Amino acid sequence: MNRQTKIKNAIKSLVREVIEEKTTGVSETWVEMMNTLSDEIKKPIIADDAGNFNVCQCEPHHISLRPIVHDVFDLLYIRDGVQRQKVLFVPFEEVREYVKEWLKTKELNYVDNSYERCVDNSKDKEGGQKADKESNDLAVDPEEDYKPVKNKEGDEMNPKDDDPTEPMKPVGEFERQVDYKSKKPDYQPPTLSKSLQKLVVKYTKKGKSKKR
Repeated sequence: MNRQTKIKNAIKSLVREVIEEKTTGVSETWVEMMNTLSDEIKKPIIADDAGNFNVCQCEPHHISLRPIVHDVFDLLYIRDGVQRQKVLFVPFEEVREYVKEWLKTKELNYVDNSYERCVDNSKDKEGGQKADKESNDLAVDPEEDYKPVKNKEGDEMNPKDDDPTEPMKPVGEFERQVDYKSKKPDYQPPTLSKSLQKLVVKYTKKGKSKKR
């Protein structure tokens, strides 16, 4: 068998392999699967130029389905444009459950949820009354050998003097810091001894020095 015959037989084998009927366990095409899902969720699903299928009219949800092979998809879910979730290599039966569950979600995204918690934590849920009426849990009584006892009188959380609705108290006389200054300070500034003072050099106008 010459070389030309071998090439012809190889080409025939490749052609037969290409045109031979291939069967899989998938009974629907990707478009048919998307039509089935669109009928179940009552929302349109449109293919974009990248080959992804996007679920439309579902704000604040954005769901993108990317077909991989047969009935397997990659899912991308974005809520409110800030919370992102990606699920890879999911069969179509699970895709339907994911999409339905996402569309039912009414919870706040993590940004809004954090803000709501911050606002709720800033509120005075006790109204400033609990600490005024109730005492602290434990206190130490020196008369009882410093044993922990129930504190009967706790400090008020909102004393009347700090109430902004009450009239202002008279200021009275101001205290000056000079009134607390010591009349005879203990500190004495250092001075040079006489022996060191003799070694001080002074310069005259002509640049010559002379010793004291």
